[in-house]
Amino acid sequence: MESENREKSDQESRLHFNICRFIMEAGVKLGLRSVPTATACCLYQRFFRLTRVGQYEPHLVAMAAIYLAGKVGEQHLRVRDIINVCHRSLCLGAEPLCLDAGFWEVRDSVVQCELLLLRILNFRVCFQLPHKVFSDDITQEIIDSIIAEIIHIYEMDSRV
Repeated sequence: MESENREKSDQESRLHFNICRFIMEAGVKLGLRSVPTATACCLYQRFFRLTRVGQYEPHLVAMAAIYLAGKVGEQHLRVRDIINVCHRSLCLGAEPLCLDAGFWEVRDSVVQCELLLLRILNFRVCFQLPHKVFSDDITQEIIDSIIAEIIHIYEMDSRV
């Protein structure tokens, strides 16, 4: 039972790691600065800390997080650009989506998901980013612990 829970936890961690990588890749392609990109990752992680993984589509939540982070970071992005970049990242070599009913459904889903993100996070979307917490008084032991944790996540990712 414990190993089953551990395996499920590892799968969820791997999924969230891959989605955060997806957010960072999309952020680079969209020309998003580093702070809004980090904000999008934090919004995504906080959302799934408060909800269950199987309940929502992670890529849709990621797109909504990017859109919301652009607003929070005062680097507004068009929903159409986010959808096309994310679509081309997920479906390599795909053409941009046509402005048909399918596109408008995806666009409406992203906007509705943004509102859901805001409600789940109680409209608390401004926060101190984790990378700004580090200071000069951080010990080597803490750095080694962080590096070990990152290596563990990469090893989980390579086992997929």
